Amino acid sequence: MTTPVQDAGAAVRKLGVSPDTYGPSLDTPTDPAATEVVGAALVELLTKQTVDQVAVWHGADDAVLAHVVARQLGATVTRASELEGVVGFHPPVTAGTRIALVGTAWEPARLRTLLNLAATARAEVVAVAAVLATPALAEVTGTPTAALLTELPGEPR
Repeated sequence: MTTPVQDAGAAVRKLGVSPDTYGPSLDTPTDPAATEVVGAALVELLTKQTVDQVAVWHGADDAVLAHVVARQLGATVTRASELEGVVGFHPPVTAGTRIALVGTAWEPARLRTLLNLAATARAEVVAVAAVLATPALAEVTGTPTAALLTELPGEPR
């Protein structure tokens, strides 16, 4: 019997990853069941944390993934977006909220922006999780980070 994390590679390969407004994201419409598998694997990485809210950039595919993760964690979702240079969480994050940042693959500037936005709201970022590891995760200090995969399955090394 395999675990959700072990099943994630096949599910990510089935979904594929494409560029999106806020960075790379899974092609979640391709296969809802595979999206559930990836979400369950992310939840397994986050089970040591108490999460009130899952925060994600407002790209459609990562938002779907965040909803899967939040539902399984019993949390709510907040989406960050940038409109005319103003960045904010919708719905707003309140002070003391325990947040997990979730994304397909973190780009350094986008991740720093969410960390700063959460700090400004006086929320506690309890974890930063990604489907694919990127150097941006290694830059995070003081907060647990986790990635399901070090590379996109099926990609040449």
